[in-house]
Amino acid sequence: MTYAGFDVDKIRLLARELRKAGGGAGGLQRDLAKLLGDAESALNGVHPTSYQPLLDTMRGGEPRGVPGLLATALPETAGEIDRRCDRISPANGAFPPGTVVDPMIVFDRGEPDQGKVNQALDAMKGLGGKDFGMNGDRDDLRALAKRLEELTPAELDLFLSKVSDEDLKRYGRLISDTGGNWLNPFDHNGLPDGERREHLSHLLERAGPGLWAKLAADLPGVQPGFDSTDVFLDGANSQSGVSTAGLHYGTPNVPMFVDGVQADEVAQGTLGDCWYIASLKATAAADPKFIQDGIRQNANGTVSVRVWDKDGKLHWVTMTPDLPLDAGGDIAFARSVSGNTTTESWPGYYEKAFALLYAEDKGGAPDGKDGDDRYDREEHGSYGAIEWDYNEQAPPYVTGDDADGIDLDYDDVKKTFDSGHPVIVSSRSSSDGLPDHLKASYVTRHVFYVKGFQDGKIVLGNPWGPGSPDAVVTPDEFKKWFDDPQKLSVGD
Repeated sequence: MTYAGFDVDKIRLLARELRKAGGGAGGLQRDLAKLLGDAESALNGVHPTSYQPLLDTMRGGEPRGVPGLLATALPETAGEIDRRCDRISPANGAFPPGTVVDPMIVFDRGEPDQGKVNQALDAMKGLGGKDFGMNGDRDDLRALAKRLEELTPAELDLFLSKVSDEDLKRYGRLISDTGGNWLNPFDHNGLPDGERREHLSHLLERAGPGLWAKLAADLPGVQPGFDSTDVFLDGANSQSGVSTAGLHYGTPNVPMFVDGVQADEVAQGTLGDCWYIASLKATAAADPKFIQDGIRQNANGTVSVRVWDKDGKLHWVTMTPDLPLDAGGDIAFARSVSGNTTTESWPGYYEKAFALLYAEDKGGAPDGKDGDDRYDREEHGSYGAIEWDYNEQAPPYVTGDDADGIDLDYDDVKKTFDSGHPVIVSSRSSSDGLPDHLKASYVTRHVFYVKGFQDGKIVLGNPWGPGSPDAVVTPDEFKKWFDDPQKLSVGD
């Protein structure tokens, strides 16, 4: 349900009219009683209708019967309308177009059921006394997850305010541990990745802002960490040299969108995930509406982004609205910029959702750091998981379709691009012998995206964004200095 379906001002006007009508129930009763008396007089005392017993209740005294019901019901209905309008009307003005309003937020009765909350608290605490053994714990966890998802927003907030960190952290560990037991091949532990992702998104979409920090602290997968990234450990991006000193989470001071999706404005930032940002920029250039339709703001302030998982299943990954910021409070990772100024935050949310869902990190570390477990380790659900990977890995998460390798040939790349398919391409690991005209634009071990063609040359965009010159190469230079072009499919 999108906010576009609600005109809060008109709905509040309806509430005022209902309240006014209820307050006039006494006058309505008097008018009906007079009409009834006049009719009986005209008929010489004969009842004018077979419903006379019901109409007799309106004679004299306080409003009864139908008018009496209206005197109570209409103001109560008006009050319910106003309360719901308050829940979908943020204090700082109307939601932007496209804001998603959970139906439960609008239509639940508001007062939490203490009994349901206590049952959920008992079930959560009860996990500590269970010996799951070789039988696995998935059924128990699914039952508890379902119980939590059936709570109204008010009940979920009450539950989260009462549950202990110990109990919630235990639950987080259990739903995240999907490792099997070699003694029993039928053992099923934890919640599968996609199912767990949906569960965490559901909780975030319903929880009040004051409880996000508790969810992030106690449940793995709510907030992607950045302290295991190479750039954080090194203190800077090894390619661009941009510092990560003072990196911290905070809410961006720029809107999600200003002028829609502009691929040229997307900047990679300090994180080493050019292989993902190149795919995002290439897709945005080919179909900006596809990218804009894939992100939404929720009524409680969270943000949801459309991402496909490694199995091709679509998810709306819900996350808190904060992003990694630099020491000066600017968005440190992916963002949109104009000149040297950050203008929009939507790329950062796409990147954050990808970090939460990407599940194919196999470890590996550049620059001779293999074997150092601070750098060289598999990760999942963190920004560290999306550093330094192969360029064909990202497109399925952005578009929902696998990338297709194409020949390293000018004509093949042009034919693919002209048919509406975005194309990304890797650079080599060495720049020895690089022509002078490419020295300002070429970056080794990098992923570029095809922006277009000019005078028989290929124009390649750098995901670092504005301020980074395009690499304009001849067909021969393309073959010599680039490798592994991939065709992306959008909306196929």
